[in-house]
Amino acid sequence: MEEWLGSEAEWDGLLGRSNADPLFLSWQWLTHWWRHYGGPLRLTPEILAFYRSNTLVGLAPLYRRHVLRAGIVRASSVQMMGFAWRDPRPLISEYLDVIAAPPELDRVRDECARTLLSEEAWTEFVIGFTAAGPQWREVFSSRGSSQVNYMRELDRSVSYQADLAHGFGTYLKELGQSTRRSLWGLRRRLAQEYGEVEFESLTPEQIDSGFSDLNRLHRLRWTRPAFAGERLEYHRAFATHLAARGELAFTRLRVAGKVVSALYDIRKGTRQYNVKIGFDPAFTTRLSLGLTHFGYAMESAAESGVTLYDFLAGPGQTYDFKRNLAQMERKLSCVQILRGRSLASIYRWRDQIRLLRC
Repeated sequence: MEEWLGSEAEWDGLLGRSNADPLFLSWQWLTHWWRHYGGPLRLTPEILAFYRSNTLVGLAPLYRRHVLRAGIVRASSVQMMGFAWRDPRPLISEYLDVIAAPPELDRVRDECARTLLSEEAWTEFVIGFTAAGPQWREVFSSRGSSQVNYMRELDRSVSYQADLAHGFGTYLKELGQSTRRSLWGLRRRLAQEYGEVEFESLTPEQIDSGFSDLNRLHRLRWTRPAFAGERLEYHRAFATHLAARGELAFTRLRVAGKVVSALYDIRKGTRQYNVKIGFDPAFTTRLSLGLTHFGYAMESAAESGVTLYDFLAGPGQTYDFKRNLAQMERKLSCVQILRGRSLASIYRWRDQIRLLRC
């Protein structure tokens, strides 16, 4: 544990040589996640490090915990850090996987599976919200045909990304006319009809008020705050950490001095992630404050060198606006590997019943 907490430079050095996600698999995100949830969830860390000679070539940030599955069967679960499958308390991370340079990636996944299958203690392995679901299923199919009782791939979702590599202007030209108008073309109407528009980047001293605005506005549309309790404390602390590193892109949109939209983004290198947005749905029906705010945020990101704006997974309230704003998508899923006849039989039976109902 102490070795992991002191390995930031080596960890992020390997991350920089890989194609693994620079936010959700960063040392900063995972250690922050661990400090908030490791103790309360009674998790035991198990970080697998893979070396070629004395050179670090791969990392698998895992943990173990005991869980009750299907309401009746106790399972010894191994999971990717940053996610706790079927537990609503901790935050969900996306794009989870091992960390390795591209030439070593398949080998590191294979070695991770071999290491796990050599142990008898666990009955469940879960890779949550990964873009490598088919690859993990293939690894365990080839490695553990006699040791794996059942494999499932479920909780499928799609994340969307916008390409800003050639600038915001080029990105706008590639959008449909209606989307382009909502994102950029209606700015003048907003100012003419409702008052001066101000796009405001929050300072470290404004983080608390930013989250207060985000929660207030999110509640207006979704009847619940964006973050509450331990999740709010998690993001407040992490946002403060990000601000000190120049990686926080928390902005507000003011119209005639009034905060009408708040957008919480994280910037990692040339990638910017939209974590949450909240806006006043009753302010106007003549345009979308949310899309207008996205337009300002994406323009600012492109001017700062961001080449990929990631909307992450999750649907909109009334329509899938992310699809309209993006040129790319990534399919995500959760992969569950089961050992032990009792647990495997229960899930196989439940899946068969579900298929029959469809």
